[in-house]
Amino acid sequence: MQTRDWTTEATAIAARAHEWVDRLRNKPFINNNGMALDTAFYLYYWVSELAPQMIVESGTWRGFSTWAMREAAPDAKIVSLDPIFALGYCLDATKIGTGYWPADLERMGTDFSCCGFEFMVKPKPSLVLFDDHQNKIHRLQQAIQKGFQHIIFDDNLPGEATHLTFFHYLRDPSIKAWMEQVIERFEIFPPLWDTQAGMRNEIFVPGLNIPRDPALACLDTTGQARSGYSWLTYVKVKDSAFAAHHHNAAAS
Repeated sequence: MQTRDWTTEATAIAARAHEWVDRLRNKPFINNNGMALDTAFYLYYWVSELAPQMIVESGTWRGFSTWAMREAAPDAKIVSLDPIFALGYCLDATKIGTGYWPADLERMGTDFSCCGFEFMVKPKPSLVLFDDHQNKIHRLQQAIQKGFQHIIFDDNLPGEATHLTFFHYLRDPSIKAWMEQVIERFEIFPPLWDTQAGMRNEIFVPGLNIPRDPALACLDTTGQARSGYSWLTYVKVKDSAFAAHHHNAAAS
C-alpha cells in the first residue's frame, strides 16, 4: 500500500489552508458538532485534488462536510445518506439547527450497504466519504462491491473508537494481507501542527508544523479538550480488486 511524504507538500498545504479559511467566511452555519474545521480542511484538500464528478457521502448530519466538498468540487453530483433524512420528522428541529441541504443535493435515509450503486453507471472519478462510525473494513468491502475506487474514511482512530478502524484490523495478519492485495494507496492526512488526539486526547500525533499564522487560528484545535484531528484517511482501490470481485461474483 503506497503512502505519501506529506512534508514535501507542507508549503502547498499552508497555502490551501489560507484558501480554506477564506471560504469559511461564507460557511452556512457554525459547526459545533460533527467534523471540525481542521478535518474539514483535509477533506477539502483531498476532494480538490481528486476532482470527483460524483460524491456519495455516508453520514452527513447537518451537512457541513457536504458544504466543504461542494466548495472543493462545485460541479460534482452529491448524494448524501443519513438516517436524519428518514427520521427527521421525529426529531426536534430546533435542536438540529440550520443545515446545508441545497436543492440539487440528492438525500436518502438509506444505509450505503442497501443502495444499488453497483447497478448504476458512475462517472469517473467517483468518491465515497464514510463519516458514519461503522466498521471500516466492512465499508471498504461494500465500496468495492459497488464499484467505487476512491474512498475517504473519517474517524480512523488508532486507539479507542466507537467502531473498528483500519488500525485495529491491521493487527490481524490475514486482514492486513487482504488489504495489501486490494489497496493501491493508503494515506492519512497529518495534523497541521503537533497535537494530542483521540477519544480522550490520549495519543500524540506529529504534525506538519506549518507556520502558525494568526489567520489560521480557527484551524488550530490542539488546545481543545478533544482535538478535532480524526485521522482522515484516503484509500484508492487497485484495478485488480474490481476484476477479482467481478470474477468471484460471476463464479457464484
